[in-house]
Amino acid sequence: MIRQKGQSTMCQIRFRLFYAALAGCFLLSGCGGGDPARAAGSATLCDLPLKYADGLNGGYSINTVAQAVPRSFNACTIQQPLAASVSLCIDHRQMGELSALLVLPNQTTLDLDLPTSTQGATCLISGRLFTQSLPISRLQAFSGLKGDWTVRVRDNNSVSNTPMGYLIGWSMQAEGLQ
Repeated sequence: MIRQKGQSTMCQIRFRLFYAALAGCFLLSGCGGGDPARAAGSATLCDLPLKYADGLNGGYSINTVAQAVPRSFNACTIQQPLAASVSLCIDHRQMGELSALLVLPNQTTLDLDLPTSTQGATCLISGRLFTQSLPISRLQAFSGLKGDWTVRVRDNNSVSNTPMGYLIGWSMQAEGLQ
């Protein structure tokens, strides 16, 4: 087949389309990849490391009066949370007797279901680590993560205070956009 001057072959057309698509990819990646969530801010991680509940070297006994342990998350610059979890270091043989709450900076609360939490290794010498993912829809209801967060743990068995247990410490991790 004879090609007239100015006509492109199929190979040349494919070549041009390939480079046009490649240029479009570079253009989109330079402005956040076309993902509106990523274009809004840069991804960051915030962490409240595991720390003894009393701030020194011990925890608080868990009884029928809820033990509240506040911590500040003021260095966190996340404005749009994408994922978060809280971990409690607890020494108690009857996890089914316990109830736990996380109080957010705006004073709303999230129930922490300890029996269904992911159980981890030993923490802070004598406790067991229980980690629970937090519902992002509840965290996105207010702007940012800065402020005082509080964990409250209570023993629901009012008949007996044996076996006694301890809230040894807690931590929180979050990732999101600044």
